[in-house]
Amino acid sequence: MKAADFFRIEQDSTWSTNGDPWSSWHDVLDTGLIERIKRGNLDGVTDLDAAQGISRLAYQELLHYGTNQKECKLDNDEMAEVLSALRAVLRRLGIGFRPPFRDFTGFHGYWSKHDMGYSWAARRGYLSELFGPLWEQLDGLEDAQSASAGYRGVDGQMQNIIFASTGFKPEMVMRDAINNVVEIVEHGDSCLVYDRPLTDAGLTWGEAVAWWRDKQALGQADDRAVGHDLYRRLRASMKDNGQENQAEVLLFNTYCERYRGEAGMKRPVLLPQVYLHYDPLTRKQRQKLHKGDRLKRERMDFLLMWPGRARVVIEVDGKQHYAEGKTASPRLYAEMVAEDRALRLKGYEVYRFGGYELTDNPGAPATLRQFFDDLEACYGTTVSS
Repeated sequence: MKAADFFRIEQDSTWSTNGDPWSSWHDVLDTGLIERIKRGNLDGVTDLDAAQGISRLAYQELLHYGTNQKECKLDNDEMAEVLSALRAVLRRLGIGFRPPFRDFTGFHGYWSKHDMGYSWAARRGYLSELFGPLWEQLDGLEDAQSASAGYRGVDGQMQNIIFASTGFKPEMVMRDAINNVVEIVEHGDSCLVYDRPLTDAGLTWGEAVAWWRDKQALGQADDRAVGHDLYRRLRASMKDNGQENQAEVLLFNTYCERYRGEAGMKRPVLLPQVYLHYDPLTRKQRQKLHKGDRLKRERMDFLLMWPGRARVVIEVDGKQHYAEGKTASPRLYAEMVAEDRALRLKGYEVYRFGGYELTDNPGAPATLRQFFDDLEACYGTTVSS
């Protein structure tokens, strides 16, 4: 079930007086459906499906209430009924879920008491922490009940994201091999590490801003200031031999236009220079020791993490990707496409831009904007601005 399934469309009587029947239609909570979920009397709908849908409805409405209350479709009493039904269906599934409030009013009191009144991002982050573990448990039940769950993006749970390196390659050790705990022991100041759990939404700009606020101890600075500070740090990683990579910066800035306004906080964050594989030796060390390259691509130019574990890799190809000096290299090209195949088989989607396409083309910004529009439409996460 989807959040939209819990509403029915009704028409009030104003259309007969204003002559506009279309303006008088509005969504109304289907209280009968909510009551049937609470009692477990839904024909043809499993408790698992009901829990997936009603949990997303609750999250969506609480998110609206915490960021832009004009978008809320429920009133305080209806929110209380939705949360009550959610707790009931989760009890039948053996999942504990006890949020410290029972309606919108209680949620407002909770965030005020816990110093979240200054930031929309703080409230978003709290809701992600509240609902994220719940969705993981529901996904686990779904996987257990279905031998063929269909396309789900990349398998496995993210442990950490190491990205935006501005200097030396970080040196890492496996602190806990059983639990795959990685620790950066040198040059950690040159890169960033995101180690918070992913939510059902993937990794949004709003969540990245909330993480950056805590990491930099920016306290009560507004979201715009924190976001600008994070933007500057991410952009600093896009350099070749000390000079900004113009093609990467153009792609990054064009995407970052989408972060403007409140809707931008809900979009996936575009992370630059993300480590996908890791070789403890640098390329120069391997050459000196006469060891061949074991990993053809350690870092991705950009990564987007969408809902449903969908992960999109964007690469900007300079000459080094397909030529040795001024001569085209079939070997380099073959290595590149082989790595792309391996990534796609693991569930990643890979999209490439030629450097020439972005640096010597006046229409490049328009091309990129259309690409990002199409990408959002493809993953079904278009956000109204």
